[in-house]
Amino acid sequence: MIRRLALALAATLAPLAATLAPLVASAEDMPRQLSPELIRTEHENCKTSTGYGKDFTVFADVDGDGRKDVILDYSEALCGGQPDPYCTDQGCLLKVFSTSKGGYRKIFDGRVKTWKVDTASGRSQLLVDGHPLTP
Repeated sequence: MIRRLALALAATLAPLAATLAPLVASAEDMPRQLSPELIRTEHENCKTSTGYGKDFTVFADVDGDGRKDVILDYSEALCGGQPDPYCTDQGCLLKVFSTSKGGYRKIFDGRVKTWKVDTASGRSQLLVDGHPLTP
């Protein structure tokens, strides 16, 4: 009877585990140097577990220096399965780190409604809510 219960529980949880596995995987792509920032943000904002979508960590040149910088897009994060508190009416949390001397320097930490990396001017730049980010 216990064996049947365990098999039934495993069958019930298998689809959930399959759904959550890819969410956490993309946070693993984040540079290790940024892990303390990720953990601090989780503890400050979410009182339960956080899941990360496949586009949570974005590597792109945001300051035109030709090096890949790191964008943590919290619109791709769920706190206990919900977007709140990472996303509110004021926008979603976005953290941007510029590559600097073998490490990373935080150049933006705030809520945004939209963002994109623009290369139309010939030099890469990050547009936050339609305006260029000036670190």
